Amino acid sequence: MSSKNTAFDLFFNALETHENLLHAETQAIAAQHIETIESILEQKDESLQALLDAKTEIGQDPRDNKEADALIDRVIELQKRNSDSFRKLHKQQSLKSSKSANTELKPVDYRAKSAYSKNLIIPKSRLDY
Repeated sequence: MSSKNTAFDLFFNALETHENLLHAETQAIAAQHIETIESILEQKDESLQALLDAKTEIGQDPRDNKEADALIDRVIELQKRNSDSFRKLHKQQSLKSSKSANTELKPVDYRAKSAYSKNLIIPKSRLDY
């Protein structure tokens, strides 16, 4: 039974580590610090692998433990929120980049704009008669 407790302790520690990474990810997303987000994503991949390995070692459903069950729910909720927040950040960044790209006129656009803007007011057009 003691090996199961040790395995469960390893699982619980891995789960807490993953939760801490999710909190760090939340802060990085709020700060819009892309490099930090990328670094945390790599750490989360490693943490998730350690978590899955630890889960395999315990040999039982971790949700049978009340404390672990609550922590698993918190981790899942944090992951959902971070996913939504990151999706919004990505959308904002995409809009910013497309907006700045649209404000710069390309040579063809500039010629078309100048050609049409010169012909907007034509004195003595046939509509004036």
